Amino acid sequence: MRRLVLLAFIWGWSFLFIKVIVEHSSPQFVAWSRVALGFAVVLVFLYGGGERMPERRWWGHLAVLALAMSVMPFTMIAWGEERITSALASVLNATTPLFAAAFSAWLLRARLRPPQLAGLAIALAGVAVVAGFGGGDLVGSSFTGTLGVVAGSAGYGFGFAYAHRFVEGLSPIRLAAGQLAVACLLLTPGTSVELAHGQVQFTPLVALCLLLLGGLGTGYAYVLNYRILKDVGGTGASLVTYLIPIVGVGVGILVLREPFSLRQVLGALVIIFGIALVQGRLLGPKPAPDAGAGASPVEDRTAAR
Repeated sequence: MRRLVLLAFIWGWSFLFIKVIVEHSSPQFVAWSRVALGFAVVLVFLYGGGERMPERRWWGHLAVLALAMSVMPFTMIAWGEERITSALASVLNATTPLFAAAFSAWLLRARLRPPQLAGLAIALAGVAVVAGFGGGDLVGSSFTGTLGVVAGSAGYGFGFAYAHRFVEGLSPIRLAAGQLAVACLLLTPGTSVELAHGQVQFTPLVALCLLLLGGLGTGYAYVLNYRILKDVGGTGASLVTYLIPIVGVGVGILVLREPFSLRQVLGALVIIFGIALVQGRLLGPKPAPDAGAGASPVEDRTAAR
């Protein structure tokens, strides 16, 4: 339980770090710095545990996962946080299990029961509440920022299902190392151009947030999450889904002085209720995972924030 709370604490703070960094740099730089520092940390644990980088036959699938679970979400979430608060981003990112369920139904032929379908609809309604649909405070910039974070969360969801179908032969730490290596390569050219043109402003605070976001929130969090999965399984590990928004909203309000909104709290509760339905925590037992697919991706949270 302590590891679970620690992981939620790390990932919840990540949204604050992104908010600080993106005020002085581009979303692409945020994504690149995350994967580069995270990759360095994962390599230490990879070789320290006696494992090696994946063989050549895996790299095509790892490229897909790098795009879906690192390049796209890391960039889009940072882009979204240019337009919305870190607290709101942490709530919206909690929709990841919903996309995992939808893509699981497509890629793994996982069957969604009526309560799960209802949960998807309810959680999407929660996203609409959080975004401010029907409210007088909805503006174009917050709407596009909301879509950016939701799109990044969809990338995570697709990656879960894709990994369960195509890379079951890799250990989690090898999967993380390969995915981050490819993502770093993909993001390096564009980031190099930005650095050459002085589009990144370094301050002591930005440097600290970079180290914490990449080394702790991406690298160490991967390793910690895999240990939790090993100890308690996907169902237990998925409880972090409910804790991250609490931490993210709390630090956003207390540290960054972001505005408190009852609408966000209400929307978050609706989203969490929908997730509970999708994961089978309400109205009956969880469905059995697809044969040969390993743990259900609906339950997994094996990506870094």
